[in-house]
Amino acid sequence: MVAPTRTLQGIVLSREESGEGSLRMCVFSSDEGLVLVYKRLASKRASGSLPDLFDEVELRLSRPRTGGDSVFFVSEWRPLHRRPELARGQLRLETASALSLLYQRNGAHLAEPAPAAKLLADALDSLAEGYSPDAVYLKALYRFARVEGYPVKEAWWQSLPVEQRQVAAETLNVPLRELVQDECAIAEILESLRLWLNAETELCC
Repeated sequence: MVAPTRTLQGIVLSREESGEGSLRMCVFSSDEGLVLVYKRLASKRASGSLPDLFDEVELRLSRPRTGGDSVFFVSEWRPLHRRPELARGQLRLETASALSLLYQRNGAHLAEPAPAAKLLADALDSLAEGYSPDAVYLKALYRFARVEGYPVKEAWWQSLPVEQRQVAAETLNVPLRELVQDECAIAEILESLRLWLNAETELCC
C-alpha cells in the first residue's frame, strides 16, 4: 500500500532539527495556513540541500503509515522564490524573523489564509528590496490586524496624537518607494501599534 501524498506550496517560517534525524519546518500556505512538516536528514552536512528560511517552496509530502494522520514528511521539494538578500542586513533579518514569529503565533486559525499569505510574501519581498524595515513591518502588522478583523483604524489610529496620526497615515498609505518619513517617528508608531494589539486584541505581537 502506497503512503498518501499531497503537494503544499508556502513560505518557510522556521526550521530546526527535531532530534530524531529529521528537520521540523513550519510553513505558511495560502491554501492551508500554518502547517508543520518534517524532512528526514541524510547527514549533518545535508543543510545545503534543504529549504532556507523565508523561501517560497513547493513540497511533495507523504504520510508514514504509522505516523498518525497529522504527520507529513517532505519527500521532494523545489524552490519557487528565494530571498537571500534578507540575510545580508541585520535589520532586514530581524524584521523578517519578527514577521515569521507573528505568523507562527497567530496564523494557526485564520479562516481565510490567502490574504495573509500574500501580505507575508509582499512584506518579505519589500524587505529584500531594501525598504525601511520599520515601515515594512508597520504596514504588515496593521494590515494583518485588519485581515483578522480588528478595528485598528477606528480604535488604535484614532487614539494617536495628531502629529503621529499624520505620520501613521502617510506611512500606511504611501507606497514604500515614495515614502519619506523620519525613521524614529515610524519606530515610535510601530511600538504604539504593537502595545495596543497586545493589550486590546488576542494577537501576540
